[in-house]
Amino acid sequence: MPCIRYRTAITAHTEGDPLPQGVTEEELVTHLAACPDCTRWSKRLRALREATDDLLRRRRSGAPAKPV
Repeated sequence: MPCIRYRTAITAHTEGDPLPQGVTEEELVTHLAACPDCTRWSKRLRALREATDDLLRRRRSGAPAKPV
């Protein structure tokens, strides 16, 4: 299966959405174990999600943004 399908699954997983039809959690884990490009992509996506969530929390609370 091409990486784009797994990257769609990684995005869904990161967002807390269901995995796309035809991709199981086990297949995703297996692919990530074998594909360094998708592993890096997954880590970057999680970091971006965490930074975005942190920024939104700070904005709502009135706290100053963390320097990058």
